[in-house]
Amino acid sequence: MQQASQFTLLYVEDEAFIRQNAVLFLEDIFHEIYEVDNAFSALEIYEEKKPDIIITDISMPKMNGLELCERIREKDTKTPIIITTAHTNTEYLLKAVELQLVKYLLKPLDEQSLHEAIQLCFDKLQQNSSNIIQLNNRFTYDSFNHTLLKDGSVVKLTNREALFLKLLIKYRDRVCTYTEIENYVFGGYGMSEDALKTVVKNLRKKSDSSLIENHSKVGYKIVIDL
Repeated sequence: MQQASQFTLLYVEDEAFIRQNAVLFLEDIFHEIYEVDNAFSALEIYEEKKPDIIITDISMPKMNGLELCERIREKDTKTPIIITTAHTNTEYLLKAVELQLVKYLLKPLDEQSLHEAIQLCFDKLQQNSSNIIQLNNRFTYDSFNHTLLKDGSVVKLTNREALFLKLLIKYRDRVCTYTEIENYVFGGYGMSEDALKTVVKNLRKKSDSSLIENHSKVGYKIVIDL
């Protein structure tokens, strides 16, 4: 399997033994793994961390894995998702196809099947976007190293500026809402209007004022001008 240290994973499984064993197996593949035991916590982590890949079990109390996927797919059709289940179910299979899930895996998971499914996710991420994204005639963005470059030279960004730009780039086909920005860039601890304006103002100075577009009362969007 290719070196995958740049990717993050959200792993959702309510059975502790299965979850712990899977994380031990996967920790050498992913840069970081966020593990949770229920779909509600998974949604919170998804909003805050924006993981590159999601693996979730179907059978969970209160909200099952497919319902979790439906919530995510309401505004995100690109993040690769693998779903796991102990039972073959035609209805589940059809729903998995409808939700554009990468793979439907039966438990108990074996290493080869899991490796193959993860590789499919990596391939999907690569196909969706090159790691070098041309923003305009002077600026590019390296999505593997989360680095902004001006005429080939690295632009030094603060942590919040880097997180804000990473979020805008990842969801460049739509507007990133204020709630998403607050959760991801400010850690969900409260975002003042002035604090956000400072991040935007400074990032515009370091890049190009036309790259970041404000959508009143909604959020911000990256504008790629080629």
